[in-house]
Amino acid sequence: MSGSPLPRRIGVLAAASAVLLTVAAAPPAEALAPADVPAIGVDTGRFDLPISCAITLPDAGGLKVFDLATNVDVQGVVATSLGPGQQFYLSQGSGAITFPTWLTGLAGTVGIDRADATVSELSIGAANATPPSINVTETPQSIKDIVIKPGEPLTVGLPLQGTFDVGPYTAPQSGTVTLKFEQAVAHVTLKASWGLQLKVDATCKPTTGNALLTIAVGGPAGQPVSRIHGASLNFPAVAPGFLNGIINAPYECSFGGERLAAGIAVGGTIPLSVSRTGSMSFTDASGALTIPKETVNRLLDKGFAGSFSGRVTELNLTTRGAAPAVQNVAAGMEIPPTPLVRDQDIVLPLPANGTLSAGPFRPEAGATSVAVSLGSAAATIRFNGNAGEVPITCGAPSPEVYLVENPVT
Repeated sequence: MSGSPLPRRIGVLAAASAVLLTVAAAPPAEALAPADVPAIGVDTGRFDLPISCAITLPDAGGLKVFDLATNVDVQGVVATSLGPGQQFYLSQGSGAITFPTWLTGLAGTVGIDRADATVSELSIGAANATPPSINVTETPQSIKDIVIKPGEPLTVGLPLQGTFDVGPYTAPQSGTVTLKFEQAVAHVTLKASWGLQLKVDATCKPTTGNALLTIAVGGPAGQPVSRIHGASLNFPAVAPGFLNGIINAPYECSFGGERLAAGIAVGGTIPLSVSRTGSMSFTDASGALTIPKETVNRLLDKGFAGSFSGRVTELNLTTRGAAPAVQNVAAGMEIPPTPLVRDQDIVLPLPANGTLSAGPFRPEAGATSVAVSLGSAAATIRFNGNAGEVPITCGAPSPEVYLVENPVT
């Protein structure tokens, strides 16, 4: 494990006796901001995971007091796919935890105004990878004299400085890797100015929808370590049981006999689980087309100077364990006039304004999970306002790129 030790404190307050997230009001739905779209092959997200904490009293022989249902808010960055045996990290990790007002008010009745906390375990699992789990706090981390103001929510951004990288994990030779929050263990001492000290321990485990993301394994072996930094994580707070993310999938497209590289990004708010008798949809969903400068230069070298515009005819989402099996979420979406400038990437929000619809996806009978992946795409392009249109077709990414894989509950 490398990176700043301070981020490891993400589990400290989550594992304290009563923790709730403060969820800010979401801004109006709108198109993706180009600055927030990650590079091609990068997946960014923020996750609010429901957890349950068993609260015990160590000075009373480990007597269990109660179980606390709460949430942990985490965010991070990972690759959209992995090579066989490739080492990788969940990077740029951070989070925020808030004590609710009722807890600080209760603490104030007996004069508790400070707390010390030590987290001894914060484990992030990687199913099918090696090792299967990493304890971010292998060296226990402590926060001293946390200020408690009775009747006011207590929010602590974690880490206090920087971010954390979890890894390295090693991918299997094939299949998938699923990153999960597994457990947090913390030891908290509540303190009053008149001398009272109350020690509590908390062991926090996920309830439902604890998977952060699923990553497919494929392509050539021998790829370098995947450890991504510099991605934007400009996500609003998300409601418990949901994620808010943007994934930019690598595509290879056919255009006038040429094979050209591009990226198609999809962002939105997605539930972390789906009811067996219900459905799931993406809300506030938007997309973006990324044309790397290498592709821009190839188009210019082929004589396609000036600008282009057009219309998206297809962006398919494919499902496994749900219906419909395929859904076209972008038919008829206009591509506004966009200049081609040598040695410059293009990041074009689609739709240019507003959002797109994805779902509802309904679990099939007997399905234990519902997976949604990016499928094939197609568009027609016009150059310099000419009447003639040129078709572009893009096969589904290979390896597969998962938007989400949710348990059916």
